[in-house]
Amino acid sequence: MKKILFVLLMVALAQPAAMKAQTPTLVLHHADGKTSEVELYTMPRIQMTADKMIVTLQGSRQEFSKTDVLRITYKGIATGISIVKPETRYRVDEDRVTFYGISAVDRISVYNPGGVQIPVRLTADGTNAVLSLAQLPKGVYLVSINGRTLKFIRP
Repeated sequence: MKKILFVLLMVALAQPAAMKAQTPTLVLHHADGKTSEVELYTMPRIQMTADKMIVTLQGSRQEFSKTDVLRITYKGIATGISIVKPETRYRVDEDRVTFYGISAVDRISVYNPGGVQIPVRLTADGTNAVLSLAQLPKGVYLVSINGRTLKFIRP
């Protein structure tokens, strides 16, 4: 009987640690090789300014230089987002994003910071693809183009 109680106690103590490992987490990768993690159940608010990324969480506020945050990934959650790769060139204007050297027939998906795919429509402009931002609210978005991922900010 004591062995059974001991085993049940050990299982009960191990479950919170196992649950924590599976908690969906936003991971910020910094230029110095370090990472910052924010558990998504805490409902963080992320703001982008011209030069900073601001994370507000339960009354506390952390500011990061945009040049310091190299990429944003998730842990403990499956998304369609892969590593941001710099070789895709693009330009963000007030009302559209132009992707250079990409055609409208290429596989292009747009995701919000939560990893949820957003339905969008692209138009061709010569050898470029144009994404209208009219239907998207201001914020950060991730775009997957033929398996390459980049981020952009709608001003």
